[in-house]
Amino acid sequence: PKHPNGYRVLFGDDHMATLLLRDEPSDKELVFPVKVIKEQGKETRLLFDGGTPSSVGNDGAVEGIFTRNRDKIRIISFSSNEKNNGSNNFWINKKFEGPIGVYKDSTKPTQVIIIRQIKGSDCVVEFRDSERNNEVTSTFKAKAGNTFTFDFPDRGEDTAVFSLFRRTLTFEDGTVWTKY
Repeated sequence: PKHPNGYRVLFGDDHMATLLLRDEPSDKELVFPVKVIKEQGKETRLLFDGGTPSSVGNDGAVEGIFTRNRDKIRIISFSSNEKNNGSNNFWINKKFEGPIGVYKDSTKPTQVIIIRQIKGSDCVVEFRDSERNNEVTSTFKAKAGNTFTFDFPDRGEDTAVFSLFRRTLTFEDGTVWTKY
């Protein structure tokens, strides 16, 4: 809520995750490792270090709780402490039902695909390589509608169908992107 022009992208597994953060479009994107703590019967805790990637999991980390609000929308809430300037804060997953999000490609297991809305139905798509510190390997545009139209730099325009039930984007050639 404090950075409406920026974004937070979080992806990973049950042990470690990666946070991509940008507060304003002109800011540099910051990348942080996140320690994930899952305990049976308890809320999932996320430890963010807030600026020093090597210290994640140490006493200086900011703790977020991954949960759902009363409308069942996924959120990460942060308690007030001196590391986050004493303010309560939360990140809400505004696009939890649609195609905006983070995907894995069925044909390229090290590739992470991030789809972010720019304005209206216009989106930006980033390919990142998990074996190269999540380095951006390609960025291009897409347009949402009844189908999702991608303008791939290497093969031109291609369309995919989003399945809300399966949480997938399926292309005409059979390639499937599955939402994390």
